[in-house]
Amino acid sequence: MSDIDPAELKRLVVDRALELGASLVRSCPTDRWEEHPIQDRPYQPRSIWPWAENAIVMGVPVFAPMVATTPSMVHQELYNTSNRILDDMAYRMTAWLTSMGHRAVFFPRDCYYNIEVLLDDPTAAFSHVLAGYYSGMGTIGASHNLLTREFGPRVRMVTVLTDADIEADPMLDADLCLHCGKCMRRCPAGTFSDGEDGFYDMDMERCVRHHLKLKGEHHWPCGMCLDVCPVGDDLARYRGAAIVTPEGRDHCGRHGS
Repeated sequence: MSDIDPAELKRLVVDRALELGASLVRSCPTDRWEEHPIQDRPYQPRSIWPWAENAIVMGVPVFAPMVATTPSMVHQELYNTSNRILDDMAYRMTAWLTSMGHRAVFFPRDCYYNIEVLLDDPTAAFSHVLAGYYSGMGTIGASHNLLTREFGPRVRMVTVLTDADIEADPMLDADLCLHCGKCMRRCPAGTFSDGEDGFYDMDMERCVRHHLKLKGEHHWPCGMCLDVCPVGDDLARYRGAAIVTPEGRDHCGRHGS
């Protein structure tokens, strides 16, 4: 199987990912972390696993009308469900590549113990947002979320690293962010402020403390920056009508929490 053409192996990987439940699948060489450095070297895949030549990034949507109820148990259980699906997909993709004789490993979708630990160090061991960016799945918006054409920021991802020779996707040239300011204005924690190069400065402690408050109220994560973002083809079917009523948002926020 190691002699399979990179384009054919890419087709097999995409087919397998779709069978496992992925809605978006992209791949790229791990050299892109060094060619377009954003994080320090210890966060780069080959600083951890030097044999990891390529990354496979798989994404699933979080559905806009459910995110629109945030903060609520509706949104929280959507978040939890997407996490289970992503880790299952990544495990099975890693096992499939391993069965064909390749080296492979995956980074789970969050990679941190709980929200409390982020007060001391608000970073995970790996950024799937950057993996999505390097693989051409989307571009990074002013809110620091990955924005995709298909789902805007309403997508969650997981990444498989492998030595398999897989045809790469190009990075996106276009900036998908509209720089409309909605995420900054609507952030309930006041996390964002004007920054440079089209990105907002982000006060991670404010964000984490707001999530701790929501966790204490038994419905988290926040997701307001996902909810208000106008980017994404997934919103087309809801334009011209309310995606959720104010009464419905209040109802979902109260019950089950």
